[in-house]
Amino acid sequence: MSWPYLRRGDMSGIVLMVIVLAMLAFFLLVLPPRDRNFGFGPEWQCTRMGEGDPICVRLVDKAPADLPP
Repeated sequence: MSWPYLRRGDMSGIVLMVIVLAMLAFFLLVLPPRDRNFGFGPEWQCTRMGEGDPICVRLVDKAPADLPP
């Protein structure tokens, strides 16, 4: 089986795809993931689990100790 010769357009397409895939791998592997709250407000703290849905906990505001309840 004889392989066809690569033209200039074929080589530029291959190089473009290698650059796009390298950038995608960089963004997925090197940059840290953002802390997302999964649609809740800022008073919620969510933790992504290995499997399944994230677990979200509502943060409680603590009153100062010197004020009566």
